[in-house]
Amino acid sequence: MDPNDIKDWLIPIASFVGIISTSVGVWLALKEYRLKLKAEQRLAESTRAETDIRLFTHFTDILEVATGRRRDPVYSKEVAEKLLEKLNFEPANANFDYRTLRENIATAALLHSWVGNSSSDAAFASITTLALRHKALIPSAIQALESFNDWKPELAKKYLTLLKNARPAADNLETD
Repeated sequence: MDPNDIKDWLIPIASFVGIISTSVGVWLALKEYRLKLKAEQRLAESTRAETDIRLFTHFTDILEVATGRRRDPVYSKEVAEKLLEKLNFEPANANFDYRTLRENIATAALLHSWVGNSSSDAAFASITTLALRHKALIPSAIQALESFNDWKPELAKKYLTLLKNARPAADNLETD
């Protein structure tokens, strides 16, 4: 073989090797990029789930204000002692049901702290605003407002109308 023939072959071979190594590098970079995109997507979904949980928690808190009551009932010490005595409070028992105890105590509350009318009215508006902004809340808001018909019928009907009119439009929206 002539050295000129070898020289003529070295340029295409070197170019081919360069193209192959560049292609492999690009392929590996794209593979890494896809993995990072998937990780970011999982993180975004997780963050959205956490945000939704917080939103629903605050939404439920607003529902309590809309009913005009707050969570913490007020107990008389004597009534609480009699109630626990009557319920045979024995937490050492393995089958003791704390949920039932809590429900029984809540129903025996002497007083509930009440919110003012303005807070309650604002809660109705907040429920509707949140539902209009986050379509996932629309069914919950409609259900809540329907149950508030006996509490404040004029406000419930007003905001129910807004939500029911917005519902078809919300169904066409993309997820928030």
